[in-house]
Amino acid sequence: MKKTHKRPFQVAFFGDASTKKSDTIFIDAYDTAQLLAKNKCTILNGGGPGIMLASTLGATSVGGRVKVIVINPKNQPGHYEGQYEENVSKASRIYSLKSYQGRINKLIKLGDAYVIFYGGTGTLAEMSYVWSEAKFAYPRQKPIIFFGKKWKKIINTLTSELNLEKMEQRVCYFADTPDKVLEILRNFSKKI
Repeated sequence: MKKTHKRPFQVAFFGDASTKKSDTIFIDAYDTAQLLAKNKCTILNGGGPGIMLASTLGATSVGGRVKVIVINPKNQPGHYEGQYEENVSKASRIYSLKSYQGRINKLIKLGDAYVIFYGGTGTLAEMSYVWSEAKFAYPRQKPIIFFGKKWKKIINTLTSELNLEKMEQRVCYFADTPDKVLEILRNFSKKI
């Protein structure tokens, strides 16, 4: 009989690339990735600094696996944060793609869940993409977890100002501790 190998639960981290190691949000991302790695999750990120680096450092601090998805250096667009050596050097696996769109698509495809920290336009683009994917997959959507107190206000504003369906609101989860992230994910997967 052929053995089947079950892939571990993979969680993609999105957030601000300019976050510094001393920032509370960096520490939150580090602690969240560390807790998820302790619970056998593989961490995914875009290979850059900030929240991406925090998730890599948190996971690898406990021997966890990290996969980074980067843009091939020949194809990197202007103002792209690039491949951050401290992050990429600790990765268990590196995917190198030809475009920003390909990078986002791969992160979203590989992710079984998404944790979104504060960020800028890149984070907003990633958030919009995973949110629309969740809508189309509902009720079998991948969980989208917004981390931090400000997100609830932001999502409530979007909900009140845009023409969102109730279903689109139901796919969003909120957490402000690593334990809450783990609790939400455990409701979606028996692998954790």
